[in-house]
Amino acid sequence: MTKRWMTAAMAGVALVATAGVASAHHAFSMYDANKYTKITGTVKTYRWANPHTMVDFAVLTADGKEEAWTAELSPINMLGRKGWASDSLKTGDKIDFVIHPNRENAHYGLLVSAARPDGLVLKDKD
Repeated sequence: MTKRWMTAAMAGVALVATAGVASAHHAFSMYDANKYTKITGTVKTYRWANPHTMVDFAVLTADGKEEAWTAELSPINMLGRKGWASDSLKTGDKIDFVIHPNRENAHYGLLVSAARPDGLVLKDKD
């Protein structure tokens, strides 16, 4: 009886310990993975951080107004394996972005790739 109780207690502890990790991660269903939006913007901020790197950029509309956009990227350990670094994008860089757009907000997306002014194309998603 004691062995069964101890096994059950250990299983309970493991369940509680992993519950925070499971709830902290989110699905990407808010993005339309079947659509690719190509857009050119000027980097305002590039935050190399976990759980997701983020880039804020400004896009000029046809009438000359500036729209604020944000793209979400993978965590830094995944980006690093794809050639990204903390200085891959710089404030003021004009970047050709490809994103999977957010289903509800036209100015937010999941980054697929970023083409820098020097011609280097950094990829995140396929």
